[in-house]
Amino acid sequence: MACQILPADDSLLAEIEIWLDAEEATFQGALQAWEEADYEGDRPVRGFRCNWDSAKKGWREGRANIHVLVVDGEAVGFLDGTDILEIRPDLRGNGYGRILADFMIQSAIEDGRSVVEIEIAPSSAEPFWLHMGFTLVEQRQGYGGGTFAYKILPRTFELGDGQRVEYAIGFYTQKARYSEDPKPFSEFVGEGERLVDGRIQLPERAYCFNPLDDQHVDYFVKIEVDGDVAHFDKAKYEESALCGVQRDAGYDFYIERIDPGHGRIAP
Repeated sequence: MACQILPADDSLLAEIEIWLDAEEATFQGALQAWEEADYEGDRPVRGFRCNWDSAKKGWREGRANIHVLVVDGEAVGFLDGTDILEIRPDLRGNGYGRILADFMIQSAIEDGRSVVEIEIAPSSAEPFWLHMGFTLVEQRQGYGGGTFAYKILPRTFELGDGQRVEYAIGFYTQKARYSEDPKPFSEFVGEGERLVDGRIQLPERAYCFNPLDDQHVDYFVKIEVDGDVAHFDKAKYEESALCGVQRDAGYDFYIERIDPGHGRIAP
């Protein structure tokens, strides 16, 4: 079996569209029968044809990447960025989904992401994603459609022989920041290495990810060094960036090195 994952081209997209059209026709027939039966049983599952035109438009305009799984010369599945993964209906259950999912995860790692986030629909696909190491979140604020799921992509770093420095990094919602006893939704504690330029190298990436909320703009970050608060402000502010806060390809904040000389405590 010859198996390749290739960047999309017009020929591959046209081939995919043929089986997406067939899948959509089957769905419409099943939907009509379901409605005529007074909605008895589960609602038929729809494929990706309804969003295919917008995906192609994004690809043609260079705003999105589509990769195609080709087996023995046939397009059997596709991956739209890290958002949509679909296998041709008559070929499901042959391990092709895992091939594309592994490719998606590896691509996210190479892009420097801290986490992969997906929507699972239909729910019958949930066991597959659990097997791939994803965590399911059935209730997430600001999220609709299928079940939200995520997979953390940990990054660790080997420290040298420099001075060890205790650190604690916490990420907070705006509500928690101004409560009487602020509690972070994500916290990283350990010992880093003080480098010759004064910055502190962490042994692991400290990432800002809240699985219960898809808003990434008003989180606060608290940085403590040797027990003292060096910085406590919104992660999106310039002062936070000067302290070492960065944003990855998925727009999640993270820290790998602390620069304690630029800290600020928000009132």
